[in-house]
Amino acid sequence: MKRSHLVRVPKAAELVSGDLRKQIVRGEIKEGSTLLPESEMMARFGVSRPTLREAIRILESEGLITISRGARGGAIVRRPSVDVATRYVSLLLQSSGTTLSDIYRVHILVEPAAARILAEKFSDTAPAILRESIADGIDKFDNDFAFGMATARFRNKLIELADVPPLSLLMGMLNSIFEAYWASATVAAGQQIDNSPAKRRGLRSMEKLITLIESGDGDATEAHWRKHTEFVKRTMNGWLGAATVIDIMDHSFVK
Repeated sequence: MKRSHLVRVPKAAELVSGDLRKQIVRGEIKEGSTLLPESEMMARFGVSRPTLREAIRILESEGLITISRGARGGAIVRRPSVDVATRYVSLLLQSSGTTLSDIYRVHILVEPAAARILAEKFSDTAPAILRESIADGIDKFDNDFAFGMATARFRNKLIELADVPPLSLLMGMLNSIFEAYWASATVAAGQQIDNSPAKRRGLRSMEKLITLIESGDGDATEAHWRKHTEFVKRTMNGWLGAATVIDIMDHSFVK
């Protein structure tokens, strides 16, 4: 006879937190509102105070509520935040030995496709938004770290403007890692060579990308940005190719 698998019965606190979580995610409990007083929730769910407080701690650990102390304090509802997922994803990447070059390889796959989407569905606002990042990079040209952050945000904004919600969410979890990597790589380059020509070349390439997006030519737009990202990959690998995600999370890059 085959041994049946044991089914774990959820704890009462998990059931309570699950019910509240659904209400928060569905918008039934609005952001900024305060959960009902303990006595009312205990009566509603039929649980003890320790069980209810454990449920509240679960939601707090997920970033869905914050606890405000004082006479008018309570459990204040927050919208789900990508920051919570980002922290967990960062730990997974660290534990698997993911390199920062691996993170950039994801961008190499995604950015050209996002550029094509932008060209083919041209919007009036996208070029102006992208040009703001270029202007920020020009303004911070002499500060390698700030320049790197500005150009990284250009690339992240490119993906965001493609307006593919699942893609924006998934890539959003890598944004802070990518931005810190890009800024640090720019600093590392500046410490080894005069990187001013490379920075100017990058800004020109970004401006050309926007012009191609405005032309509506999806093939040319994608081809240009794929060539750009591949060229940058070959250049940057010489400076920070082996650095791991742990390096960024531990702030070990030179700033």
